[in-house]
Amino acid sequence: MSASFTPPRLLILAAPAGIYPTITLSPETGWTWSAAIGAVIFALVLFGPALIRSAAKASAVRAATKKAKAAETSTKKEGKK
Repeated sequence: MSASFTPPRLLILAAPAGIYPTITLSPETGWTWSAAIGAVIFALVLFGPALIRSAAKASAVRAATKKAKAAETSTKKEGKK
């Protein structure tokens, strides 16, 4: 393995974000629930930005498809008149 390995930036942020609630909530809720909450926060920090980008891209594609379909429909209606 190379000595110059750098983990992804989101992983560097997600690890402490997932560990902190696990440690701080464990006396109150127990290890199971605190670990579950920590895992959810870890996943949100790690995968959240990618999910938001993909949702925005899908929304833009859907809007462009609707716009093209509406333009096609109006062109067909104008051609019939």
